[in-house]
Amino acid sequence: MNLTPSSVTPNSGFTLLEVLAAIALLAIAFAIGLGALGKSAQNAAHAAALDAAVEHAQTLFAEQGLDQPLQNASLAGTFSDGMRWTLKVRELPRPAAGPGPAAQPQVGVLLAQATGIDLYQLDASVSYGAGRTLRLSTQRAQAAPRGQE
Repeated sequence: MNLTPSSVTPNSGFTLLEVLAAIALLAIAFAIGLGALGKSAQNAAHAAALDAAVEHAQTLFAEQGLDQPLQNASLAGTFSDGMRWTLKVRELPRPAAGPGPAAQPQVGVLLAQATGIDLYQLDASVSYGAGRTLRLSTQRAQAAPRGQE
């Protein structure tokens, strides 16, 4: 048998160098994907903790004024999941007496307050996660006690 250059077929397949380069690229892509997945899980955990803190603050607001009338107070405590909270309740100043509803500027907002209604500012802080604090505020109206209308 006579072998001539035209009868020899080139080797088909990959060289060792090509296989190593492919493995290196796969390893880099896997590391990047794993890092992104870890960051995604961390963000999901932060979002879940923030959702829980918001629910706790809304619960604090909803409970105020149910058992007893609102009054100036500072309260603090800890929820069952370990989140710490503070709640400050303060009565907003009443507008000057006059006929009908009065308009009073309050922190850049025009606030209409009818006679016989007291307004309270409720400020809640909930500590969650690693040193994070959620602060929410709302206002609550309450009928004025007899004799203060």
